[in-house]
Parts: sequence; structure tokens; C-alpha cells
Amino acid sequence: MNNARWLLLTTLVGSTLLSGLAVQPASAQGSPWIAEPGTGSVNLSFVNQNAAEFYRQTTKTTGPLGPTGAHLSQNTLWFGVNYAFTDAVAFDVQSAWAASSLPGAVGPSGGEEGYSGLFDSNVAVTWRFVDELITDAPSVALRVGAIIAGAYDTGYINSVGDGGNGIETSLVIGRFGSAAGFSGEIGFRARTSTEVNPDAVGAMAGEQVDIPNDMFVNLGLFIPAGNVVTIGVDYRMVNALSGIDIGGEGFSPSRFPGLHEDSHIVGGRLIANVTDLVSVNAFFGQVVKGRNVAAARIFGAGLSFGFGGSF
Repeated sequence: MNNARWLLLTTLVGSTLLSGLAVQPASAQGSPWIAEPGTGSVNLSFVNQNAAEFYRQTTKTTGPLGPTGAHLSQNTLWFGVNYAFTDAVAFDVQSAWAASSLPGAVGPSGGEEGYSGLFDSNVAVTWRFVDELITDAPSVALRVGAIIAGAYDTGYINSVGDGGNGIETSLVIGRFGSAAGFSGEIGFRARTSTEVNPDAVGAMAGEQVDIPNDMFVNLGLFIPAGNVVTIGVDYRMVNALSGIDIGGEGFSPSRFPGLHEDSHIVGGRLIANVTDLVSVNAFFGQVVKGRNVAAARIFGAGLSFGFGGSF
């Protein structure tokens, strides 16, 4: 696989679409494609998410945002690196800085109009055990990663995350031809409990709240439009396996990390290989269905740089 094609494939999968009640970012998608040994890429992405409505359980509503017309928004700057140790094993690490805003509409959840902090980091190893270049089958890989909680306040509608450490694992499949390509991922994510912010509404001193486990699915279809540009279409789903509902039994604003959050995101992207070393991309998405999540619109742009080997 040439350097330009590999950089394109890592950019296709690495540009992340996001969702959440507090417009919280989800973990990045895994990739079935691995670079030549001793090569890798650096990836930077800026993502804006905003919402004037959210799903109270499964019903879309403006809730406390309605009387003010305010938008819940979050800007996130992602940084990631991936590196291939062998032609079958690769390492990737991702982290981000996030800042939220809810102007004049903190409402019943309390807190401030804006929060910021280092978002959760993700460190993972991918093992590709089927390679489409040497078989008739699609590439297939197993990804196992650790989630390291960032530094931010939880328990507010505009908190930037849930605050829990954890693990995730997924099975990833993909194939890329001259006319089109696809990737699919199905995985499981488990996170620890997190200490409730004592300043949040409804909090009790020393209280812990369990962050629900998730099942997730990521699907992508990629169509080259010439030698430089590729168009992508995405569907992403996160389904919590437990949790509490907004307004349901056991709920208080301080317990936002324990919500049962489901989201379905439809989106697309445009990727351009500027050189063999540099790829740029723009992407968008919309939460089209959910449970206890923001009905967020998602916009972003990214830049990828290849390094190592014959670059």
C-alpha cells in the first residue's frame, strides 16, 4: 500500500464524529488498516458541536434551554498519533482539550456558563489478523484500548465529559478498492464509577455514580472522486446497557455521568490528499435519534501528517 493511500485510510477513520447530553465527545473509531512498519501519522482535529434541543429520555425537547433560546455548545481540539510496529500491530494515542458553553441558561443543573479542561485520553493497540492485500477477504483487526479520565468538572449539563477511567475493545473490518471502500466496527466500552461533584445540584458528600457500559457500532462508506478527493458517509451508534433517565427514578443533575445515553449519528466527510505526507478533511454529523443526549449538530476539520519509513 503506497504512502498516500495509507494516509488517506487513516484520515478516513481517524476524523471523529461526536455526541452526548453535554455534547460530550465519544471515543475515536478504530481502523483495520495498518501502515508499513516504522511509519505513522500525527492527526489534529477541531470539532464544534451545538444543540438547542435534547432528548429527555427519548422525547426531543428544548427543556431549560427553551425560555432563553440558548445553544449548548462545545469546542474540542483533538490530538492523535498512530504508529505501526509491524505490518500487523499498531499503537495509537488520542487526547483533547475541550471547552463548553451555555450562555445565560445554566438552569436547574446549576454551575457556570462555561467549562474547559483536558478531555479523556485513549491509548490502544490494534492487531490486524486478516490483510486484504494478501487474501481475498476484507482486512479484519482487533483493537483494545484504555480510557484515562481527563481533568474537568462533572455533574453539569455543560460538563465536557463523564470523568471515568475504563477499557474498550472492538472488532474492525474494512476493505478499500478503486471504486469504493467500507469499514465497520462493533465494540464494547466499560468505565469505572466517578465521584459526584459536591457543588452540583442534588449531590451528596462522597457520593459515587456508576458510568454505564456501552455497545457501539461505527460504519463508513468511502467513494474516491478522482485521485485526490474522497467522499465519506458515516453512521455511528452508541447504546448504553444501563443507567438512569432524565427525570426518572434516582435522577439529579449531579448524576449526569450515570445517564442511560443512546445516540444515532448520521454524517459525512470530505478528504483530500494534499501530498503523500499531508491529508486534510472536513466532516459533519447530526444526532438523528437518541436517549438522554443532546440533539447535536457536529462540524469539524482535520489535518494529518505522515512520518517515518520512506517518507
